[in-house]
Amino acid sequence: MDRQFLVGIGLTLMGGILWGLSGTSSQFLQQQRGITPEWLLVVRLLISGVVTVMAAYCQGRGKIFEVFKTPKDVVGVLVFGLLGMALCQYAYFRSIYYAGAGIATVLQYLAPIIIVVYMAVRYLKLPSPGEAISIVLATIGTAMIALQGKLSFEGIDEKVLFWGLLSAVAVAIYSVQPVSLLRRYGTGPIVGFAMLFSGIIITPWAKPFDVPGDWDMWTYIALFNVVVLGTIISFNAYLEGVRRIGAVKGSVLSSIEPISAALLGWALLGSEFLITDIIGFVLILSTVFILASEKSK
Repeated sequence: MDRQFLVGIGLTLMGGILWGLSGTSSQFLQQQRGITPEWLLVVRLLISGVVTVMAAYCQGRGKIFEVFKTPKDVVGVLVFGLLGMALCQYAYFRSIYYAGAGIATVLQYLAPIIIVVYMAVRYLKLPSPGEAISIVLATIGTAMIALQGKLSFEGIDEKVLFWGLLSAVAVAIYSVQPVSLLRRYGTGPIVGFAMLFSGIIITPWAKPFDVPGDWDMWTYIALFNVVVLGTIISFNAYLEGVRRIGAVKGSVLSSIEPISAALLGWALLGSEFLITDIIGFVLILSTVFILASEKSK
């Protein structure tokens, strides 16, 4: 099998797993330490952007600034940062605030369906049989894990649907929109500048110097998980994986995130597994083997 494809699968899965850690840590910061989603978002973007740009500069030196030679690509980076990364994270935080992580995750993971529809309309490209089956299995598996066996959306108000579906649209944007930029300039510069620019733009609104919440050792550890592991490493890993295997497969494999969150909840917070969790695990993990098998054929 193509080594680049296998590496892409591994990187995409790594991104999803670390997003699960980030989600657990974000919930802890908001619910138990009083950190606001606006502050968490802007700090996450600014720190991650600076570190990623510096790392990209050390690797490529002046090459990272080549993107600024083409105004169209600069606009593309801004769109990716604001409508992809920043919007995705903030909309997800807000949907958690209104409905909890379970329903918010299910709504966000409608993104693969949105991507397939976009590809079909924009490029007249239908999903392969393996992709279509994987989308269905990943969506069902995510719902079973996130909703904890209560497959009901009764009582969901308009705000929940708005923010949840908006987060799904943003996931679709950052999975599809930057692919050509990533292939031309590399993952580090594009991801780094997108984070940094979007963080700077929203700074007046989010007020990062007005620090909220209660701070102790666990607050700093959770913030490290969100910023370093759940943003710098996860976004770069996921988008490098997407660059190698494509947006549809990448968005399907990123559904490993609810498995990661469930396992971390069990290990760190004492959460219990239900039979629906195990079934969801099997359905989601099966997509890895389906996509890999189809690629080898």
